Amino acid sequence: MKNLKAVVVLCFFLPLLFHGFSAKAENNDPVLIQMNGRSVTLSEFESAYRKNNLSMQVADPKSVEEYLELYINFNLKVLEAIHLGMDTNAVFRQELAGYREQLAKPYLTDQEVTEHLLQEAYERLQFDIRASHILVNLGQHSSPEDTLAAWERIMRIRQRVISGEPFDKVAREESDDPSARDQSSTANRPAMRGNGGDLGYFTVLDMVYPFETAAYNTPVGEVSLPVRTSFGYHIIQVTDRLPAMGRAHVAHIMTMFSPGSDAQTKEEAYKRSQEVYEKVLAGEDFGELADQFSDDRSSGRRNGEMPPFTSNRMVPEFIKAIHNLNTVGQTTPPILTQYGWHIIKLIEKTPPGAFEDVALELKNRISRDSRSELSQEVVIERLKKEYHFKESTQALQEIVGVVDESIFERKWDPGMAAEMNEVLFSFAGLEVSQKDFAEYLGQSQGMRTPEAIGTYVGVMYGSYVNQRILAFENARLEKKYPEFQAIMKEYHDGILLFELTDKLVWTKAVEDSLGLKSYFNQHQNDYLWPDRLDATIYVFSDERLAKRSRREIVRATRKGLDHRHVLEQVNPASTLNITARKGVFSQEDEELIGYAAWEPGIGKPFEYKGQFVIVHVHEVVPSQPKKLDEIRGILIADYQNYLEKQWVESLRSKYDIVVNHELLKDLKF
Repeated sequence: MKNLKAVVVLCFFLPLLFHGFSAKAENNDPVLIQMNGRSVTLSEFESAYRKNNLSMQVADPKSVEEYLELYINFNLKVLEAIHLGMDTNAVFRQELAGYREQLAKPYLTDQEVTEHLLQEAYERLQFDIRASHILVNLGQHSSPEDTLAAWERIMRIRQRVISGEPFDKVAREESDDPSARDQSSTANRPAMRGNGGDLGYFTVLDMVYPFETAAYNTPVGEVSLPVRTSFGYHIIQVTDRLPAMGRAHVAHIMTMFSPGSDAQTKEEAYKRSQEVYEKVLAGEDFGELADQFSDDRSSGRRNGEMPPFTSNRMVPEFIKAIHNLNTVGQTTPPILTQYGWHIIKLIEKTPPGAFEDVALELKNRISRDSRSELSQEVVIERLKKEYHFKESTQALQEIVGVVDESIFERKWDPGMAAEMNEVLFSFAGLEVSQKDFAEYLGQSQGMRTPEAIGTYVGVMYGSYVNQRILAFENARLEKKYPEFQAIMKEYHDGILLFELTDKLVWTKAVEDSLGLKSYFNQHQNDYLWPDRLDATIYVFSDERLAKRSRREIVRATRKGLDHRHVLEQVNPASTLNITARKGVFSQEDEELIGYAAWEPGIGKPFEYKGQFVIVHVHEVVPSQPKKLDEIRGILIADYQNYLEKQWVESLRSKYDIVVNHELLKDLKF
């Protein structure tokens, strides 16, 4: 409902808005309209008129006056909604706030950075990367000593790989990612074979941004320098780079063997899979073979079909094999994965779409990803300069001195800083004290792993500064950017108008059955059927068939049989050679009856648009009023127009309207 309302507001109301009332007019901007103490200036009306008459070179006095009346009507409705207190309603305020949040985003992010991230994401979307990694755990707020130790360790590990040791061997021995090593079975899961750091294939937005960037910037076969993410330090070995698969839909026939099976077991499984593949090559139905032979019973019962998936959702051997399938129905020979042997059949492969087709989805995903912070950081740095941001490192260190590890157990008391009133930072004439920040720390604390107090407080301080600056900027967008103030005014008035119009016109016309019936009774003569024919219309492909069929129509009529009997008896070579339909027709609905004789009987064939027509007139129906149920849709629309007209007339009598028509002569376009 909210999305529908937004569309209605944008399409129907905002063109009339552009600028609404202003509290007072500037000296050089005379007042054009006054309504009960509220004013609309000449420039406001001119802006709205321009917006709705973009193609006009010269203002037509008549069109200006007509638009003025529409503009007055609109503003009267908004004024009525305000007088009814609708703008103070909690639901309205919440809805308007939601729109404002969306409209404010471009002002709180750097559009150049956002556009760069979008283009970068689309370029990366064109490729699937296969990579392995080794992780050294490191908390986000770790001390400099711990950070240095982690760095030195990851560099030692990297040197082992650079010196020639197999990456998977080093990963099993050193990586803090437990999936790199074999894991024994537990009560909750079976034994799992380690992946040696192999993450399989992935594409843009599948990994955290720093990791993704390092992977896409590392050539195939090489090992990256350490990259820091929220998990710690990684080194990445890129093992493959393929044109993006996109989304794949395949079927497979699987011959399974258990993890840790010996070579003979794997060989026997391969032979069974190869025998099935030979049946596929011989033309036997893939779905039936899957149902009969596949060890994956969940897909086997569905002709082998698997749910569609992207590159990061399937083992890498699968993705590599699908990359080589380009024709629907094409199959692979048996492919080995850690689960067994698979014969894969391509059903559909949908590569990434054109930029304009995927840009919106990418933009939305980027806005939810950590990389979106890059765009915001640029804005924050600009605002710091604009608002002359200053900070006191000494005041911050004093806060660090009163925070202890109880903050990691949600037990720290902000009262420890109750007497600390030194200025921590200032901007735009505002001063934020140590006590203010301490209260923020108290509200933000939670259960977490203990870490270096100084680092933790420093990170929280950075977040607090950013929040305060962005909140300040957000609060003054209307004052700082006239175009933002204008669009917010449009949404404010448009939503009010939607709600009140829906209540008094649209919904009322639909639900007010007594009012609708009364309106219909008063205007029944406005809804008349024209003269019509109750008739059966026969259409033939050629004249000879028409003449022959007319004799059958005459015989059927004498026997009291209808057009269906005629169609059965004539029985042409194709059903397209003759059609028949019975009904009550007006010339507006069916043009061809204008060529028929308007009297009861079976007419002679006549040519119409390359075909031949016989009209069997059962009765000539004279003009008569339409029934309410026959015109309900049209009637509701007319009733809505009637209600709106009555509403506008009542508003014009309720409010005082003063217009300076002389000012309209000064309009120049």
